This record gives sequence, structure tokens and C-alpha cells, in this order.
Amino acid sequence: MSNDDIPDEYEEQRRREIEVQKARQMRIREKVPGRRTTGKAKAGDIDAVLDEIKDEWAVVTNPDFNPVDLALQLLDDSSLGKDMESFRRTKDMLSQAMKGSVDKHYQAFNAALPHHSALLNHLDATQTQIKEARNALQEAKETLGSKRADLVQLWSRNQTVEEMMRILDQIEHLKSVPDALESLILEKRLLQAAALLVRSLKLINKPDMLDIGAVSDLRSYLVGQETTLRDILVDELHSHLYLKSFWCESRWTVYHPNQQSFASQDSPEEGEGSDSVGRPLSVSSPVSPTAPRATRVAKFLDDLAVRPNDPPFNVNDSNYRHSVSGSGLSSSSSMNALSAFTSSSNSQSRNPEADSFAYIEMLLESLAALGKLGTGLDIVAQKLPGEIFSLIEVTIEEVSERAEYGRRGSMVGMMDPGSATGRLGDLSMLTTSTVTSNALGIAGVAVVMALQGPPMNARHAIMDATNLRLTALESSTKVLDQEILRDFFWTLYSKLIAVSEGLRVVYEVANRIGSRRDYKDSSGTKPGALFPLEEVWAPIQAEVRTLLSDYITDEEQGAISGRNPISAINEVLREGRFNRDKGKHIFRFADTDAKFATKALRQHEEELTRVLKDTVPGLVQGSENALQATLAAVGTDDRLMGTGQHHRLLVHPNAFHVSVLFQPTLAFLERISDIMPAGLETVRASSAVLDEFVLKVYLPQLEDKVSALFHQTVTSPDAFEPDSASLSLSPKPLVKASVQLMALINSLCVMLRTTPFHRENYSRLILTVIGKFYQRCSDRFYDLVSVKGDGQSDDDSGIALAAQWAQKPELGPCLSELLKSLSGDASPAIKQQVCRQETHLENSLLGEGAVGKHDLISSIRNVSALANLYHSVTWFAAQLEALKGDDAAPITSPHRLEPNALSPTSPYLPNISPLRPNEQLKLPLSSAMALRYHALHMTYVQLAELILYTIRIDIRCRVIHHLDLALRHGIYRIEREAAEPDPHIIDLNTEIGNSDASLSSSLPDIQRKFVFEGMGHLMQHLLISNARFIQSANALGIKKMMRNMLALQQNIKTITDDNLSTDFERAKRYYSLFLHTPSELLDTVRQKQEFTFDEYKAILDLQCGVQPSLTNGAAQAADRNYNMYLIELHGLELENSADGS
Repeated sequence: MSNDDIPDEYEEQRRREIEVQKARQMRIREKVPGRRTTGKAKAGDIDAVLDEIKDEWAVVTNPDFNPVDLALQLLDDSSLGKDMESFRRTKDMLSQAMKGSVDKHYQAFNAALPHHSALLNHLDATQTQIKEARNALQEAKETLGSKRADLVQLWSRNQTVEEMMRILDQIEHLKSVPDALESLILEKRLLQAAALLVRSLKLINKPDMLDIGAVSDLRSYLVGQETTLRDILVDELHSHLYLKSFWCESRWTVYHPNQQSFASQDSPEEGEGSDSVGRPLSVSSPVSPTAPRATRVAKFLDDLAVRPNDPPFNVNDSNYRHSVSGSGLSSSSSMNALSAFTSSSNSQSRNPEADSFAYIEMLLESLAALGKLGTGLDIVAQKLPGEIFSLIEVTIEEVSERAEYGRRGSMVGMMDPGSATGRLGDLSMLTTSTVTSNALGIAGVAVVMALQGPPMNARHAIMDATNLRLTALESSTKVLDQEILRDFFWTLYSKLIAVSEGLRVVYEVANRIGSRRDYKDSSGTKPGALFPLEEVWAPIQAEVRTLLSDYITDEEQGAISGRNPISAINEVLREGRFNRDKGKHIFRFADTDAKFATKALRQHEEELTRVLKDTVPGLVQGSENALQATLAAVGTDDRLMGTGQHHRLLVHPNAFHVSVLFQPTLAFLERISDIMPAGLETVRASSAVLDEFVLKVYLPQLEDKVSALFHQTVTSPDAFEPDSASLSLSPKPLVKASVQLMALINSLCVMLRTTPFHRENYSRLILTVIGKFYQRCSDRFYDLVSVKGDGQSDDDSGIALAAQWAQKPELGPCLSELLKSLSGDASPAIKQQVCRQETHLENSLLGEGAVGKHDLISSIRNVSALANLYHSVTWFAAQLEALKGDDAAPITSPHRLEPNALSPTSPYLPNISPLRPNEQLKLPLSSAMALRYHALHMTYVQLAELILYTIRIDIRCRVIHHLDLALRHGIYRIEREAAEPDPHIIDLNTEIGNSDASLSSSLPDIQRKFVFEGMGHLMQHLLISNARFIQSANALGIKKMMRNMLALQQNIKTITDDNLSTDFERAKRYYSLFLHTPSELLDTVRQKQEFTFDEYKAILDLQCGVQPSLTNGAAQAADRNYNMYLIELHGLELENSADGS
């Protein structure tokens, strides 16, 4: 190591020492928090001096400071020593600073001296006391170590005194129990009362209390109060279960007009008027974050599910003191939650009955506390049928009062509408009927006012036929009766829903209590079978079934009696059928007049009393009163009068009430399916009564009534007569039967919309009506076209020739094309071509025969009736097409449900979708029914075409008939010019004019035009082709023929607008050939052959005076050159045929 390294090591050691001193000074400053270490002290202050010492003389602050080392360093003048002057200067500054501090704080220093002296004195005194306490403990230890017999006696006497005081306190407490118990019962604090009673009974039945005779009466009282409290709890439970309490009125609602569903009862904090949708309740009823707002019962069950399942108090708690008021009862978490739920956010009242469900829970907890839960629930189950019966009776009385008030209000409104308008608007029973029977003016047909829209003038607007309703079917029950039924069933179902909610609460709470580990019950009922809800709900279901059966089953008019109005006596006696249902009551004692019965029985009662006095003297005391009480019981006991099964009826039963009861009943069952844990089976079992009734009673009666209405409609004398009142439905009058049957079909469709069961049977009934009406229209058609036979054996001899030809397959396409061309914009050339084709086909069908009078429809009136029938059938078919739905809807029944028919709110019930005001009436059909419906519609279309074709062909047959008579029997060899046409031509014009007049008022324009289209062409063809039937003619006769043509031309022009075929130019040219000589005729043929060989031969025969021989049939001509002319005509025909080929 060199000498240069020594100073470096020294410096390094010095630096480390300085750092150590700084760290030590830092610890000192931390131990002295009052000293200022900010570095901002003034010069001369003790803090500044201390900071300087810290910086320059930190070594003196070291606890291990050695002054000798410092002195040696100060005396050392070398570079390793310390500066003496700096040290002295620092010492002087420190002395001055301390002197200044002493001068400044000398008073405080003086005052500290006495305090220090006093502190020392206190420490001395404390030390002396500690010594004395130590000595006392030593003496106590020695004293306790010795044994004393008197202390044992004192302890034993103290225990006895304490036991006596405890018993006296308990007796004093038991003396105050009766008053406290009555007070709690009056305040409806029944749970606290039950807890107090149970603890008091446990206390008074202890062995040490059994020997005290003074409390025996109190013990008997408490035992009796146990039964009394149980009865009170059961009565209170009945009061809230069956809506007897005032606080239960918010759980059900009264019917309001046009009600379609039950309003959801929200929980109290959500408000009564909020529009919420209740969600179904499961067994545990979990709360879903995405579910809609829960109903009141759902919210209660959700809160019940999340609450700890602990008993509300501990009956084994020994803390009986100060528990008379209930404050001393030890509460569990369940009790706290129950009280919190009871008093939640509803600060409107502190009455525990304000929340009915929480009150029911409290009652059940009280019964469980008494150990009487099983017994109490058994009593509830046993009394439920009677309570439900009473509830229904009360509802009947309420609805009866409202109905009577409504009737009085309606009478006041009719007498004084102005004064009663305001009050009648509030009556729930007075609603405006949606069906007005006088709006259309057709007998038996009504119009739905809700679907009419604003009033319309029948001359300018056509009413929609879907608004028609059949009065006899719509008014099967009175409107007021329907409103009474709706009021009764909607109100009753609302109450039964509230009762079912209460039963569900009882079910859940009872199962919750029974599942507790320490649950005990005096009845010994198993915890899981405390309250079997499905069995308990069975009486409600039975009451609903009975009510539905009573209001829709008429014992005086059943399906069997309707189908078998008259039965043979032998058949009844032999087969035993048509017997009265022995299960139904003939009469009830309650329905008898009490005053009349008392008066009638008074004589017999006095005679019985006299006999009793004579025979058994001691028995007659009070026998009169007992007899009266017995008679009164006979008139009021439910078991004797059978009112447990039947109630007083508000309206007369009718099978057609079922359409009114569908909506409330299904809405009720839907809510029940949400409330009950096993809603599906319960609801399906309840809906079975409707299903069975619809199938076995309602549908047969409906079929009978529809059959009777159909028969009455189509068999009336004016069934197929046109009705001018139908002009509001169609531009042309319709027959009455078509309008009435369309109203019947519409009414059945509306009933189908309101009937969820067996809709396929409804559809089948509607299709049956449509099919039967087609048969009646077909029969009507054949009745109109039937003619008297002429002795021929032909099968078709019974109907007119026009009807026979109209059914020929060769004529159908031609007539169909003609009708289509008239409906479109076809050219006249096409029309003429079709008309020529039709004329040719008719001539081929006629052959060489003639149309006789017996071949025509009997009269023009029948033709007009055919026209009315055609328009009615066409209108009926169009309405059927409009009535058919766009898509075939599945038809279901409750036992064969399909997804498309399910209610969106309940997947177990069929959905009812009533007709909305602006909704078009449609007939939902299954795929099979839709095919049948389409086939029926096509039969109507084909029948309409047949009728129209028959009318056209009959008019043409009349033309053929009269023109044939005019040419065969007309006289055309006359001596002077005829002033009038031929009489047969006059008759033809008259019939055509009458036909046009009748058809103009019965057929639409296109169909009327179709009937007369091509008439001129037919006449012209017949005048030319039938010229061979003219016997003889001269020039004046030809002029007469021209006059005939002119008369026909003028008549046809007034009917049709076909100028091309009504001028008869070709016929005129044909008959003008007669005015030429035979040679000129042949020259004309050589120039242009316009007519056929037979037609030229007919003119040639007339020119040559050819008359057929009556003996050998050989033709004889007045002109000897006839044969030469005929041969030449044959030659010209052969030449023309050769040229044409």
C-alpha cells in the first residue's frame, strides 16, 4: 500500500461517518416531532444552531460521542484536526440561543417545577396503595382457603327464593295473558296472539305449574282460547279466501261492457291502473329479468321463494318477561321478512289485512304455531263447496240487482230520453246492439251497424253482403239476456280467479311450512299432503260445469226432443227411450211460497200438536216452535233442496248461450292454467264440459235450428220472388231466399269465429247449407223449365228444349266464347262468326223437326224468374268467393290441438279471435273443407251458366217457332197489298219485347246483351232457309214478306245495337229474286252464287208454282219449263262446286 492511498481511505471513511451521523440525526428528528426541521429557521434561533451543529459537528450528536477524541482533534493543527474557532463560534451561538430561549420561556419553566413535584407525590401514593392491595389479597386468599357451613345454607335459601320469585313472575305474567291475548286478536295481530298463547300454554303446563291450583281456571281458559283462536284463524282465512273482507275487493273486478279479457291485478306498489300482463306461475315462480311485470300473486310467490324458510318465532324461547305485548317474542329472519313484506311501501294503512296474501300467510303461520295447520286446512277443504256456493249466490244477487236497475233505466230512457241520457250511459247492462233489423228492409235479415260505416244511400251505393245477419239466428237469445249472462259470468269468473289465487297461496305457504325440519302438527297429516290443490279445486270446477250446463241446457227443449217431436207410445213403452233424466231435480223446497206453505200446513200442524199432547204430554213443550224450525230448515237446507248443485237462474237456459259463454269461460280457464301448478290437466278437464256440450247438445240443436230456418226460407211462397229491398245489395233485385241464406251463412261464420271447439262441424254445417241451397236452386230451375209432355217417351221430354240444348256439350264452348267476347273488347267479326257457329249447331240439333209450343218455356214470366234466379245465383256465388279465406286455416278441437290454433298467451287453449269492426268476414276452412267449398262454388257457377244459356236458347227457340209458323202457315198469295205483317210475326215481336222488358229489370247489361246477341242473324237465316215451307206466293205476298222483315228489323234495333245483322239486306235480296223470271234468276246465279242450291230451288219453286202432290208425293209445277230450269240450276251448282274445288 502506498502513501497516496492513505488519504483516499481516510476520506472514504470520513464520508461514511458523515452519512451515519446524518442517518442518526434523522432518527432523532423523527423522535422529536415538535422541533422545526424545515431548514428555514432564522439566524440565532436554537433550531438554526442545531441545524448548523448537525451539518458541521454531527459527531457531538452521536450517542457514543467521546469528547476526548474531539479535544485532540481540536488541538491538532494539522489537516487532520478540526477548526477550534469554528467550534468556539458554534458554542457561543448555542449558548446565546439557549439563553434567549430561557429568557423567553422562563415562566413556563417555573410552572413546570411544581407539577413535577406533584407527579412524584402521586407516584409515591400509588406505590403505597399497590402494596396495601397486595397485602389484602394475601389475607383474602388465606380466608377463602378456610371452610364455613353457613354459606351453603345461605346459597340453598337463595336458590329457593329465586325459584319462588320466578314462579310468582310467571303467574303474574299468565294473569296478564288473557287481556293481552284479546287485545292482540282485536288488533288482528293473530300471529303474535298465537305465539303468546302457545308459550303461555307451554308455561302453564310445566310440572312445577301443574301443582298450583290457583292457575287451573287460567289453564282451562287458555285451552279454550286455543280452540277459539283456531276458529278465528279459520274464519279469517275464509274471509280472505272467499272475498268476504273489504280488503279483498281490489282482487276482483265487475264486468264492464265489451269486456274481452280479465284485467291483470298488479301488485299494490305498481298501481291499480297500470296495464301489465301477468305471467304464468310455476311451482317456484322464479323471477325472470326479461319477464313482464308480475301480478300481485306472482310477486308474492316470488318473494316467498327467496325468503328464508324459518319459523316466524321460537316457541321454546324462555324469555317470557315483557312479552305480553308481543315485543318480547324472539323474531327469526323469516318473521322479519314477513313483517317487512306486510308493511312494504304501502303506507296507506297499517291494517295487516291490507295485503290479503301476506295476511293469509300470517294466518297459516299462526295455525302452524298452534299445531293446527292440518286441521285448519281440512276445515277449509270441507267448507269450500259451501263457500263457493255462497259466493255464487251473492254474485247472482249482485247481477240481479244490476239487471233490474238496468231494466228500470231502459224504461226511463224510453219514456224520457233527454233526462236519462247521462245516467244511462253509465249502466253496464245497457249497451247498443250491433245488429239492426230494420236497416235493410228484408224480412228476417239484419245488418251489423258496427260494420256499416257511415250511412249510405241505397240508390247510389252497394252495401257489403258480409254485414248481413239472420235475425232468427242472431236473436236466438235476447240482447239483455246476453248482457246479463256476460255480467254474471265475467264477474263470477273474476271472483273465482281471485279465490284460485288465494288457494294457490295457501298451497305454497302450507307446503313451505310443512317442509320445515321441526314442523309438527296435531292432525298427523303428512307435510306434502297438507293442502292438495287439485282436489280442493275440484268443487270449483264442478260448480262451473253445473252453471254452464244450467244456462245452456234447456230441459224443456233438448236435442232429442227436437229430433223426435212425436214418438210412438209403443216405442216408448217397449224400448224405454225418451225417459226423464232422474239425476235432475223436478222441484225444490226453496222455490215454494213460505206463507202459502205455512197457511196450508197450519191445520195439520195443530192436529199433530193435539195428538202429541194427548199421547205424550211431556213431549209437546216447544213442539210447535220445533216444527216451525224443522219446516224452515226444510226450506233452507242445501242438502234437502239440492242447491248444492243448482242455483237460481238469471235468464232462461238456451243452447245458443254457449256462444256468449265461450269468451269468458276460456279467458277464465286460461288464467286458471297460469295460477294452478298443473294448469294443463286442470284446464283441459274443465273445458271438457264445453267440448262435450258443443258436440252432443249445441251442434245438434244448431243443426236442427239451421235446418228449420233453411226449410222455412226456401219453402216460403215468396222464397224465389225478387225483393226490391235487395237493391241496396245489388244493382238488380235478388230473390229473398238468397239474401236470407247469405245472412244465415254470415251468422254461422260469426258463430264459428266465437266458437273454439269443433269448428270443423261448423264448417260442415255451413257447407251443408250451401249444398242444400244449390239443390233448391237447381230444383227451382227445373221447375221453371219444365213443360207438359206431348206423349213422347223421351227422357228429356219433361223440360223445355232450351234447357236440353243448354246442357249439350257442343253448344257450351260456343256460348262461353260468346259471353267472354261480350265481356271483353272482341271485334264484331268474331261475334258474328260465333253467332253463325251457334246457329249452325242449333240447326243441326233441330234437324228436320220443328220447335213446337210445348218445347218452349211456358211463359215469359218463367223466363223472367229464370233471369232473377241467374242473378241471385251469380251474386250468391260471388259472395261465397269473397267469404272464402285467403289461406286454409287448420280446424282444431281441444283433443286435437295444432300449433297454429293455440293461444299466444296459453299454449293449452284454443284461441278465440272475435270479429273486429273493420275486419272482413272470412270463413276459415281446413284443406279438405276448402276443396269441397271450391267444388260447391263451381257448381253454383255452372248452374248460373246453365240458366243464362237456357234463357238465350229459349228466346232463340221462340224466334224459330214463330218464324216457322209464319212461313209454314202464312198466306203469301194475296190479291191486295197487306197492311200489316203476318200475325205470327206480330206475336214474335210481342214476345221479344216482353222478354226484353222483363230481362232488363232482372239481368245485368252484359248478360242481357248476351241473351239477344245475334238475334237478327238468326232471323235472317231462318227467313232464307225456311222459305221452302211457303206454299205459294205472288208479288204482293213478297211485299208482305218485306213488311215482315221491316217489323222484325225495327223491333230488333230497339233491343240490340247490332246494325250489321238487323238490316236483313241478304234476306231482302233473296226474296227480291222472286220478282225476276226463272231465266233471270238463272242468269243471276251464273253471275254470282250468293245462296245455296236449296235456297235457289225454293225461290224457283215459288216462281214456277210448284206444289207437292198429296197422293204420290210427286211435285207438280204450274210452269212446264220447271224441270228444264231445275236441270240448269243443278248444272250451275255443279260448275260452282267444281270451280270451288
